[in-house]
This record gives sequence, C-alpha cells and structure tokens, in this order.
Amino acid sequence: INDNLLFNWRRRYQQELSGTPASTPALIPVTLTATERPVSPLTPSAEESPCCELVLPAGTLRISGKLTPELLQMLIREMQGGCR
Repeated sequence: INDNLLFNWRRRYQQELSGTPASTPALIPVTLTATERPVSPLTPSAEESPCCELVLPAGTLRISGKLTPELLQMLIREMQGGCR
C-alpha cells in the first residue's frame, strides 16, 4: 500500500470519528459568452519551418527544410539498420 493512500484513509477515518466534514471543493457558477475573434491565417516563419530532430548518443541531428515522406522513410530505414 502506498504511504500517501494510507495517510489519506487515516485522515478520512479520523474526520469521520470527530464529526468534522471532509473538505469538499466549492463550486462556483460559470457563464460562457460567445465572442468572435478574427482569425488570421498562419504563415510559418523561418523558425517555424518543419524540422526533424534525432537525438543520438554522439549528439543531436536536426534536419530542417522540405521534409518529404521519402526522406523520412529513408531516415527511419537507416536508423533501423543501425540498430541491428
């Protein structure tokens, strides 16, 4: 049994014996209002361009720019081949 679980059970039992109600979270009313915000199109900056990052024992390899499915498949094949 986890120590925290045992402590919580013990505290609840003591509260029941003393008649002290357990602390319960209070609920507060919430009102939601619909507001419309103008949506601006996302334009990726140079810093937000796609990037593939491989963390290796000897360092980190980052490849950025146009990441095609073929390039990613080749990387996966090479990584799997190195693990054999």
